[in-house]
Amino acid sequence: LSFVVRDSGLGMTQQQIDGLFERFTQADTSTTRKYGGTGLGMAITKQLVELMEGDISVRSELGKGTEFTVILPVAKSEQAGNDDLEYIPSKDLTPDYSDLNILVAEDNEINQVVICSMLEPTKANITIASNGVKAVSEYKRQLPDIILMDIQMPEMDGYEATRVIRHQMNGTLHIIALTANAMQQDIDACLNAGMNDHVSKPIRKEKLLEVLNKYLNP
Repeated sequence: LSFVVRDSGLGMTQQQIDGLFERFTQADTSTTRKYGGTGLGMAITKQLVELMEGDISVRSELGKGTEFTVILPVAKSEQAGNDDLEYIPSKDLTPDYSDLNILVAEDNEINQVVICSMLEPTKANITIASNGVKAVSEYKRQLPDIILMDIQMPEMDGYEATRVIRHQMNGTLHIIALTANAMQQDIDACLNAGMNDHVSKPIRKEKLLEVLNKYLNP
């Protein structure tokens, strides 16, 4: 099985291509970079492809875009289907947050969709802020019950947004970091900036709800 993913974006230099599949490496390493991304995506993709004994390659030209090719050695399945399997629904432990406001500060549109889909069953009122500046503005506008704060965002990162909000606020507010930076020093940096807790990406629904319950249902 071979497939190609191609874009017409910024493209990359050879130096950027050489480090693309390394963990915690990205073309723009500044915390408040203009473009999103954690630096983990391609490293994880390469690891998954290699676990399936496949291969991934990249071609890119600065200013003209990038093309990835993935080749996987798969065989056609002989199994017609799983009609004989019995579906047993799991116990619904979703909390009811219908009277609560949750502010999600996240610049990546896919992550916004994922987080909102995880939170939708809770019936919470969800507001999206696509960068730290908008997060501060939305905080002042609606005074949410809790903030889910990405770290690497354009215009103002999550650390600075948290410090600004903590300086302006009156009363209690819980701010939870949502970030792919999961080393102990990263967690410490979140706590030192004024955040209450840390949830690492990729986000698991069970973990997210566990942390929310910790602060919204003490």
